Parts: sequence; C-alpha cells; structure tokens
Amino acid sequence: MEDADSVVPLRPGFDIQVRGFNRTQVIEHLELLEDQLRLVTIDRNEAAQLNSDLRKLCDDTRRSLDEAERRLKRIESSDTGLPAASQRVQNMLSIAEDEVQTLRDQAKRHADTIRGTAETEARELLSAAEQAASELRNECNELVTDVESRRARLHREHDQKVSDLRTREQRLRQNIRNEYKRTMSIAQEEADELITDTRRQCSQLDAESERMRLTTLEEVRTKRQQLEELQNAVLSAMDNARQTLDASVASLRNHDFATELTADGDSEPVEPVEQQSVRLPEQRDDVQTYTIPIERQHTNGTAPKPGPARRN
Repeated sequence: MEDADSVVPLRPGFDIQVRGFNRTQVIEHLELLEDQLRLVTIDRNEAAQLNSDLRKLCDDTRRSLDEAERRLKRIESSDTGLPAASQRVQNMLSIAEDEVQTLRDQAKRHADTIRGTAETEARELLSAAEQAASELRNECNELVTDVESRRARLHREHDQKVSDLRTREQRLRQNIRNEYKRTMSIAQEEADELITDTRRQCSQLDAESERMRLTTLEEVRTKRQQLEELQNAVLSAMDNARQTLDASVASLRNHDFATELTADGDSEPVEPVEQQSVRLPEQRDDVQTYTIPIERQHTNGTAPKPGPARRN
C-alpha cells in the first residue's frame, strides 16, 4: 500500500467555488478511481507475494541440490567411495544424480517461468497503475485548470460588477448633488420671495398702523378738546348755579332774620350770621367741586332756630 501511495498521491481537497463542478460528483469519481487503483495494487501485491513464494521454493530446491552435492562429494572423498562401491551403488548414484539434475532443471525452468510471469504481471500492473495515476493527474490538472479559469472569470465578473456599481454610485451621487443644489436654489428663491413679500407686507402694515395711530391720536385730541370745552361749559354752569344758590340762601336768611326781629321786639339784638369762606382746592379735570356755606354757632349756647322749610 505504501508503493501505491508513492505511485499515486492522495486525493487533494477541493475548495467550494461558486458556479463550479458539483463537488459530490467529483468526490465520487475520485473515490471510484481510488477503489480501482486499490484493486490494482492488491493484484500487484498478490503477484509479488507469489513471486516471493516461488523464489523461496527455488531457494529451497537449490539448497537441497547443494546438500545432495555435498553428500556426493563426501561419499566420493571417503574410503568407500565410488571406486570401491559396487556396481549397484554406482547405478543408484548415477540415477540419483540424473534425477537431481532433472529436478534442478525442472525447478530452474519453473522458477524462471514463474519469475518471468511475475515480472511481466508486475510490469503490467505498474504500467497500468502509472497509466491510471497519469490519468488521475491529468483529470486533476484539468479540474484544477477549469476551477482556476472559472475562479479567474468570476474574479473578472466580480471586478466588473464592482466597477459598474462604483460608476453607478458616482452617477447617483452626482445626480443627488445636482438635485440638492437645484432644490436648494429653488428653496432659496422661494425664501427670498417670501422674505420680500413679508417685508413689503410688514411695510404696508407699518404704514397702515402709523396712519391709524395718527388718525386715532387726532380723534383722541379732538375728543379731548370737545370734552375740555364741555367740562368748561359744565363748570361755568355750575359756578353760575352756585352763585344763584348763594344769593338765594342769603336773601332767605335775611328774610328769616327780619321776621324773627319783628316777632321778638323786646329781645336782645342778635348778630347776623356771618358766612365762613371755605378755601377750595384747585379745580381738577376729573373731579367737579362746588362751595358749601357753613353757619357759625351762636355764642350764647342756644341752638339756632330752624328756618322755614325750603320750597322747591
């Protein structure tokens, strides 16, 4: 088996490749070839064993012949050798020598035949094994070459696909950049237009607000002047009414005082009631004021008599 391994190397491992041969079929084919090579190796080993057995038989026969020759030489060299032996012994020895020579020739011929057959079969087995190994090597080389070519083609296809993908990626990136720039320019234009419209509307609103503010201020100023005029008129009317009331109150008091003097002729004269002037605060815009007369208390401790009821 070691000779078979030296003639035919062991099966190498196959790498799994994309779009290659079916790995199971390749392994089955190689196992079939290995089985055939194993059978051829067994036949060669049997032939070698047979050759060894025949060689051993030939050696045993040669040793037997050598032993017989030594025995004959001992007999010839002894005192009772062939000259002293009888004719019968000489005949027996001659017959034995002839038989030994015949056996030797037959064994030699048989050994030569077996050796030639074994060598022929061994050469045939070796040539068949070498041929099978050569075929296996050729098939393995073809498989390896095919796998290498397929791998190179796959690498080329992969590189081509990678190049196409990179080109497509660059094209998409450029399109995205252009679209982004276009979108940003459109958005910038829309933003500028919106800012311009907003500023214009703000200016219009500011002008409208300023106009409304001026109009409102003018209206407020006009209404304020009207209110001030109305207030002055009301204050003037109230002053006139107060003066009229003061004059009426003074005349009524004088009339009551004269009536009391007429009714009480013998009583002591009573001093006329003086009106105390009250200092009024300055006139305010949001407050209306008027003067109220205050009567002085009598010095004799008597309460003043109530006057007649005022008639409306």
